[in-house]
Amino acid sequence: PRPPCLVLHEKICPVTGFGRAALLLVAAVGFLVSPLVGAGEMTSLYTPLGLGACAVPPPEIARSYEGRDLAVEECPAPAPYRLFVVSSDARSWIDLRRNDLDWSSEQRVVYGRDVLALGHFPNVSTSGVAEWRLDEKGIPLALIVRLRLVDPGGDATQGATISRLLVVGLSADSFCDLGLAKSNEEARQLADMAADCTAAVAR
Repeated sequence: PRPPCLVLHEKICPVTGFGRAALLLVAAVGFLVSPLVGAGEMTSLYTPLGLGACAVPPPEIARSYEGRDLAVEECPAPAPYRLFVVSSDARSWIDLRRNDLDWSSEQRVVYGRDVLALGHFPNVSTSGVAEWRLDEKGIPLALIVRLRLVDPGGDATQGATISRLLVVGLSADSFCDLGLAKSNEEARQLADMAADCTAAVAR
């Protein structure tokens, strides 16, 4: 199958290839689409999520965050999705858009009881990469992002952290919380259940 194109700001690549700006950005940081696989198999698209890979979004989007004293950057994502890293003080999370549908992981990441029980100051901004799970047609079905927290029982001077993988299901009309995982394998198992996802995550 043909890999999905990437979107950065308003530049959407044609069906036949990548947008020039997005392609150059992804090539520069060394991330790529996973190789072709057999029919019916899931595969992955890796996009950069970190310092130097993302950019300030268009003014109308940036203003909506600035009004809440939040910083925001937009990162490459497969069409029709748009991916944003949002931060407040020492915490950061992801927001997603698909056409007219908006969703934020703020409640899940910053206030979720299971996350708070793990550690302090959750962050996605240091993840470096986002993994999109694709079906055999190259359509994104799930997003996996690494979440890092300060380990309350560790040595703060040594930067002790705890890490989990946040898995979000994607569909035409909803975003679904598929849970937290400890390993890449577990996260992909959760992500590959996204086809059964019907309940939208609370915004």
